[in-house]
Order: sequence, then structure tokens, then C-alpha cells
Amino acid sequence: MKRNPLYILLCLFVSLTFIVACNNDDFSTNSSLKLAFSNDTLRLDTILTGIGTSTRQLKVYNRNKESLVISSITLADGSNSGFRINVDGMKGSNFSNIEIRGKDSLFIFIEATIRPANSDIPFFKKDSIVFLTNGNRQDVKLYAYGQDFLSLQNKEITQDTLISAQRPIVIYDSLTVKEGARLTIAAGTRLYFHGSSSLQVHGQLTVEGTLDAPVAFRGDRTDNMFSYLPYDRLPGQWGGIRFHTTSYDNTINFADIHGGIYGIRCDSAAIDRKKLTLNNTIIHQVSGNGLEMTNCQATAGNCQISNAGNNCIKLLGGDYEFVHCTVANYYSWNIKNGVALAIQNEKGETPYPLTMAAFRNCIIAGSSGDEISGSRSKDSSIPFNYYFSYCLINSVEEKNDKIMNVIWEKDDHFEKMDSEMQKYDFQLDSLSKAINLGNNEDSRNYPFDLKGRSRLNDEAPDAGCYEWIKKEDE
Repeated sequence: MKRNPLYILLCLFVSLTFIVACNNDDFSTNSSLKLAFSNDTLRLDTILTGIGTSTRQLKVYNRNKESLVISSITLADGSNSGFRINVDGMKGSNFSNIEIRGKDSLFIFIEATIRPANSDIPFFKKDSIVFLTNGNRQDVKLYAYGQDFLSLQNKEITQDTLISAQRPIVIYDSLTVKEGARLTIAAGTRLYFHGSSSLQVHGQLTVEGTLDAPVAFRGDRTDNMFSYLPYDRLPGQWGGIRFHTTSYDNTINFADIHGGIYGIRCDSAAIDRKKLTLNNTIIHQVSGNGLEMTNCQATAGNCQISNAGNNCIKLLGGDYEFVHCTVANYYSWNIKNGVALAIQNEKGETPYPLTMAAFRNCIIAGSSGDEISGSRSKDSSIPFNYYFSYCLINSVEEKNDKIMNVIWEKDDHFEKMDSEMQKYDFQLDSLSKAINLGNNEDSRNYPFDLKGRSRLNDEAPDAGCYEWIKKEDE
């Protein structure tokens, strides 16, 4: 049937009128309609002054059926606080007549750069994003702490030098100790390394941390990757500490070394001279090896070496002693390629005699079924000497005269193992087989654990760097 042209035009007009009507929302002026927010308070933690943060996100919801016009979105103290906002792609501190449809939302992005305040201690900064809608005033609070810092860029230590600072020291393009010079780092000093910067030691390093004021080595990112996850808990945030071939007689006491590509790396050196004495130190959460030592002499006591993308400890030849150490590899940030302890006496066709690798009163643990990797040369004339006594070890049981009073068991009884939040606490819980496993004679040089608690108050010391203390509710 042939349609009348006038009829067709009339139908088209009605259809267009309907479409326009559907898209022409009425914006309500009802004062009872309010906005909702993904957060009522946004905390940016501690910010190094003068350095911009990563971007945080705030979502603004209109949970009502009716559309609304937000009369104004204002950063209350925008010119002074250091916070910055971006509303729907527009930068500024004051925005007007922002439309938000019914059951819809919009994003606000927040950053901050805090001005220096010439303060040794963190100082508080606050601001708020104020929303005015149909006469209703709502706000989202913004909180942060600013921290002034000192800066070193491509610094070379050419003579004996003491570093002591109340403020963090940010290292750019690495810090190098030249041969013949000694760098001493005083208790409480905090070294923040930018990017892949590292500490390169050709001379000598002395770290004089204390129980109450350890020396910190970490990356310089103080913001979060996600709202719940600070970059400071992640590996690969900076380089690491490397002792080159010419470096000897280094001592590190009470240091916290975490978040690097590697922790400590010791290059090959004369084995009859001490390369490193490492005491009361934590090496944690690195993407490569935690403590890597090649054909040198070193001792470690009361140390936690944990969570490495490769190996927590890797020994290639050399002479080593570990006492009251917790070596635990529960690395979970990405693929774990190594174990808690790797030992070898040959690399390629080059021999590296392992004069001794002794572990006394130690824990060797991890998420795998076997946390020791031993690679021994087919040439039996190359020394491969090891000794384990009074240890708790997650590996295949071995019986010989190099093993004394060892419990071969996978024992994950630690205080906290939270892979989602990347939070780990390797203190023992009450079910650990490491409790009272240690030998008193091996504890004589380490009467206190890494927390400063006595090992001499019960029948025997515990294996590892932490002494279990019974809680009141246990």
C-alpha cells in the first residue's frame, strides 16, 4: 500500500520529538538530593617536598534518578596546600556548573607537590574538595605529610666521610665510594635511591645503625601503586649495595635494606681477608638476589634475608658463616625463580672453591618444597664444604657428618604472610619447630635477637633471628 508523504513526515516528526525528549533530562533543584563519593577522606601519606606524587582517583556518584548540576567544585586551599585536581579532563582549582546525570558518576584526579618547609621532621598538610549542589555543601578531605630531604647527585666519596642526617638523603645517579676512602653512615640515616641508583663501594663502608635507629636503604617513591599498596613494599625500586673487588673490611650493623633490584652483592676478592661483616640487618623484597657473594670471606649474624625474585642467599665459592639468620623466600610479587639458599663451587668451566658455608641456629624456609639448591662441580678436587647445625630447613633430608641436629621440615609458622598486601613478619608463631631448637654455644656472640630480646631466658635459644616470646593470651 502506498503511503501518503504527509503521513511519513508526521511519523518522522513524532519520532524525533520522542528522541529529543528522552535525551533532554530535567536537572533537579531538590535540595534533598546529594552526591556520594568513593572516599570521604584521601590520604597521600608522606610526600618528599618538591617532588610530585602519582595520581590518585576520586569517584563522584549521583545515585539519584534525577540529573544534577554541581554548582561548584573547589579546592579550598589550592594556592597554598600543594594539592592539584583535574575534573573531567580539566585542570584547575575551581569548576562551575558540572552536570552529572542520574545514576551516573564522574572522576576527579588528585596530585600533590608539597613546598619545602625547612623541617627535619614530617609536617602535616591538609586541604579539601568542596562540592556545592542545590545549596548543599559536601567535602572530601585531603591529607598528607611533607618531608624535606637532602639531595646527592652522582656523588663520589674520595676521602673518609661521615654521613649523618635527620632528613632523608635522596641519591640520584648512584653514590660511589672510591678505593682508599671510607664512608661511615651514622645511626638513623635514611638513604632513598632514585630509579636504578645504587651504592657502589670500591673502598670501605661502615654502617653504624642501632636497634632504635637503624640505617635505611630504600627507593625514593613514597606514594602508592594502589590505594592499599605503597611502592615501598615492592621490589625493584632501586639498585642495591655492591662491594667491588677492591673493597674489604666492610661492616653493616642494624640496617634495613629493602625494595631493590638486589640487596647486597660482593664481588670476588682475596679469601683470606674479611670482605663483609653483616649483623642485625634485614634484606627484604628484592627482584634479584638478596645477598649474593662470590669467592670472598664474610660472616652474618642475627639477620633476616627474605623474599627474593631469585635467591635470598647465593654463594659462589668462598668462606662464609651464618649464625641466627632467618632465610625465608616467600616472594610473591611475580614469578619466583630461585630458592632461599643457593650454593655452588663452579660457574661454567671456572672453579670457585667453597672453603666453607656454615649455618648455625638458622632457619631456611620458603614457599617451595625444597629451598636449598646445591650445584657441585664434577671435579671432586674443587672444595665444596658446608655445615648445618641446630637449624630448621625446608629441603630434602640429608645425613652426614656435616649435618648436626637439623629438623628437615617445611614450616611456615611465621607471624604474618600476607601476599595480597605484601606484608610479611618473620617472627615465629607458637607452632614453629624453631622454638628452643638453637644451641647455646652458638648464641654466645648473639645473646639478643633482632628485636633486642634476650635469648637466654628459657631452656634454649630459638633458631633464626627472632626469639619467640609467649603472648599473654597464648
